[in-house]
Amino acid sequence: MTTSSYPVVSVLRTRHTGYLLLTSLLGRLPGAMAALAIVQLVRSTSGDFTFAGLITATFVVAGAVGQPLLSRLVDRLGQVAVLAVSGILSFLSFTGMALTVEPAPWVAVGLAAAAGVSTPPLEPALRALWPRLVTPGPQLKAAYSLDAGAQEIIFIVGPLLTVAGIAVFGPVGNLLFAGGLGLVGALAFVLNPAPRAASTDRRRDTTARSSVRSPIRIPAVARVAALTFGIGFPVGTLTIVATATETARADAGLAGWILAVNAVGALIGATAVGIRPLGSTPERLLTLCGVLLAVGYLPLALTGLPTTAYLVAAGVSGLMLPPTLGQVFERIGQLSPPDALTEANGWVVSAMTLGIGGGTLVSGAIVGAEGTSAVAWIVLGSSTLTALLALVALPRRSALAR
Repeated sequence: MTTSSYPVVSVLRTRHTGYLLLTSLLGRLPGAMAALAIVQLVRSTSGDFTFAGLITATFVVAGAVGQPLLSRLVDRLGQVAVLAVSGILSFLSFTGMALTVEPAPWVAVGLAAAAGVSTPPLEPALRALWPRLVTPGPQLKAAYSLDAGAQEIIFIVGPLLTVAGIAVFGPVGNLLFAGGLGLVGALAFVLNPAPRAASTDRRRDTTARSSVRSPIRIPAVARVAALTFGIGFPVGTLTIVATATETARADAGLAGWILAVNAVGALIGATAVGIRPLGSTPERLLTLCGVLLAVGYLPLALTGLPTTAYLVAAGVSGLMLPPTLGQVFERIGQLSPPDALTEANGWVVSAMTLGIGGGTLVSGAIVGAEGTSAVAWIVLGSSTLTALLALVALPRRSALAR
């Protein structure tokens, strides 16, 4: 492996890593495109926002259920077969949903569930490969931070691609476009030698695989998953907070700027820890990073700040997201049995998804009932939840004494 004074550069120069990261991001784009794509499709047909919310929520919840299930299959059968088959099934489900949403809306709901459940677990699959591709220590830390930061690119590019896809292909064609990107990314990912080698190793070690229990039954893994839910919760509230702030200030477009600046802050945080990884161990840093993430959101409760200052606060709130997720990924790698690492990462992905969905749902209901004046309380509540769940992830004294 090559060396570099900057671990993140060393990671990118390591064989296979750049290709796998790029194809994984391509295959994960439907997750960032689907919500807006589905809403716009329903809006162009029935125009029923209640139904749009239902079918979108169905897709998101089904995805949260499917990730650990498919990840467990990856640990048993290998990456190639599971990722390829799930990619094809997901694309077919996207296609069916796009074609049935107007003539048979309840069939489309079922297909939305199928598309979510069959979403290829590329995110946990890549994280299970990092320890095979890069050396432990600063390089592995940088790889996890790079992975966390790359997710921000997905959520920036995804909505833009949706807008472009609707303009070029129309609402129906755009959903096919999103599903097609996911299929191409999944198939391109498994063409790489690294997933094939991992799959071969899985097929050889059938005895070990049959005896491994689900990692979510390990208390320490469950605590990290609970923290990950707490990490996702304020991320989910931010969409509602930004929209409510825009409404309260009567400043058209402000919500988009708040979300964009938050993503820029996250990219800065990812870059910083990629260049200079945090020095201590994840069991020592995880709770600290979680608390700092919670604290970083608190300035958004100061709704009376000037707009420029509020945008700065939005950037600050994003800084700690990639470093905290990096600690989560590394800690899961330490806690999970190697033969269940993909499933363990699948539970983390699911917990993050549910946290984001829960944050959006709860904060949306509060603003709907109390109005935009509730923003400060939403921020304070979500930050408190994140901090409390960060404390849940504290290791026992025996772990710190090692």
